[in-house]
Amino acid sequence: MSIKSLIKRKAPASFLYMLKKAGFFRNYIPWPGRINRGDFHRKKPFSTVFGYDRGGPVDRYYIENFLKLNASNIKGRVLEIGDNEYTLKFGGEAVTKSDILHIDEKNAKATFVGDLSNAPQLPDDSFDCIVLTQTLHLIYNYMDALKTCYRVLKPGGSILLTVPGISPIAHDEWGDYWLWSFTKASLTRMMSELFPSDHVKINAYGNVLAAASFLYGVGLPEMKKEEMDYNDPHYPVIITALAIK
Repeated sequence: MSIKSLIKRKAPASFLYMLKKAGFFRNYIPWPGRINRGDFHRKKPFSTVFGYDRGGPVDRYYIENFLKLNASNIKGRVLEIGDNEYTLKFGGEAVTKSDILHIDEKNAKATFVGDLSNAPQLPDDSFDCIVLTQTLHLIYNYMDALKTCYRVLKPGGSILLTVPGISPIAHDEWGDYWLWSFTKASLTRMMSELFPSDHVKINAYGNVLAAASFLYGVGLPEMKKEEMDYNDPHYPVIITALAIK
């Protein structure tokens, strides 16, 4: 007897639970009208701060795995936007100088102040690496920001870039600046305008469960590794780019 037949005949819940625990429902698709939405059957998310109050955001898993995989590029003089947390975490002793570009002159840690899309104060051909995570979606002229990055990179220098795909929009003051989401195709075209195609590597990470969980504000500790590692390009949570000048 098929699983669908068991459900249609209203088999005992205990028996269905036993089958589920044994893995029989792993690929089961419910009939129309028979979906059990469970805790997701709600109009408001569990968290409106990206899951920070539930252990941390789902998307950070993909961002930090990308940086860890390409940590060998974070070396020499490195520029990061907003702060230098990732520069120090993944570059370590390979970093000889850590610079921070911040939009607010009140930030005491900033070594440069200004808008990445119009930053003549950043010197040409000066940085071995730029760490640009989750920033382009906040910049209206994002191509100008990428042009700045290309200009200030040393020949042979690299940019490690991440942008949001499927994502909630911030509920705080950043929500007013949240302008864009991206796809693998759009980021590929953007990067190809500046870097030779053989110097660029674009990837998308996520799946329907990770994307839905991120939208609901589920915390990363509430997800299983195998749930996060399964990749379906149709549901990108994060898109990444490694490009070399």
